[in-house]
Amino acid sequence: MNPLDAEPEARYAALSAMQRTCPVHQLPGGTGYMAVSYPAVAAGLRSINAFGGSAAQDGLPEEDTTIAGILEPRHLQIRRIINNVVSVHRSQQIGPYLAAFSRDLARAMIARVSEGSPTVEAMGAFVEPIPPAAMARLLGFPEADSARYYEWGAGLGVNIAKAVTAGQSMALRDAGPEMASYVEERIAQRRAMPAEEWPNDALTRFLTTEVDGERLSDRAVVTQIMFAIGAGSDTTRNTLGSMLRRLAADPDLYAEIVADRTLIEPAIEEALRVDSPAQFLVRRCLVPEFDLEGTQISSGDALFLSIGAANRDPEKYPDPVSYDLRRDKLRDHLAFGTGPHTCPGASLARLEMKIAINVWCDHVASFRLTDGYSWEHPRTGMLHGPARLFLDITPR
Repeated sequence: MNPLDAEPEARYAALSAMQRTCPVHQLPGGTGYMAVSYPAVAAGLRSINAFGGSAAQDGLPEEDTTIAGILEPRHLQIRRIINNVVSVHRSQQIGPYLAAFSRDLARAMIARVSEGSPTVEAMGAFVEPIPPAAMARLLGFPEADSARYYEWGAGLGVNIAKAVTAGQSMALRDAGPEMASYVEERIAQRRAMPAEEWPNDALTRFLTTEVDGERLSDRAVVTQIMFAIGAGSDTTRNTLGSMLRRLAADPDLYAEIVADRTLIEPAIEEALRVDSPAQFLVRRCLVPEFDLEGTQISSGDALFLSIGAANRDPEKYPDPVSYDLRRDKLRDHLAFGTGPHTCPGASLARLEMKIAINVWCDHVASFRLTDGYSWEHPRTGMLHGPARLFLDITPR
């Protein structure tokens, strides 16, 4: 049984078996440890001075290190800049654009249904365009270019995975040189404009925000933007797809949400919990010894924090595999992390999903999984969500 298996059922079966015996396990071959209980994963995430770093980011120059890989105390200084770039009130400014964009997608999807077959591939027709369009709008990048973000992100993932397998570190600009060049061109165009004409978008804020009198270098801005585009697009895409797959299997629940839109936010939080889009994070122990729920982790040891397992821990969540919108404390899940290093893009992701599901409810009276549909999932144990989603739709 492999807790990193690309097949979701096999992965979750392995994680469940591990939870029944111990909250933290040593992985085979001395490759590190894996925390699988909610308390252990939450403690690992909150212990920011004991565990840090990120996959393939060790030893890189700071300008080439993503925010996830920068260690304390420097991490929180850089995070203050990023928080200013993607804060809640900044993200909400693109809400009207996202609503109009989502409506256009829904209308085009419904038009195709009205012309013939009721079957649509919902990931391509509705879900996938939304997250990169949101990132492009927030950054002030050409919206027509956003369709390239997934291709770039996939290339980044493949090359970073190769580096991890080889035990090496790799800067994002080396893993995705085409994407890096693209971001550099956007920065150069902005720099060529008179400063008083710079728009109030995320790119301008990346370039001008100061913390303790310091700004990020252009090279550092490229790194953080590449990371934000990659991480932001996949997380929202996968959760939206998982949520639609859940609702397609439960038409009564969908009808309830359509009638009472206050249930959309609980539906999003429960999808983030039960179908965690990022299944695990990797950190490295930074202190001589750390007792994590009874297991001693030593300096330099890798620690896999299984968010997917923690969010289905039966000690925390009764009947953990059920999709229950009326659970207590729905935001207690760890899909966006917890503590000082909680994902800075969480508010933007929630905004995108809330708008998208509202628009879906406005245009789709009912829907179900197409007969014979078999869940196609990412070919990696790190990500979770449908690769494609075939639905039979009844327009409103």
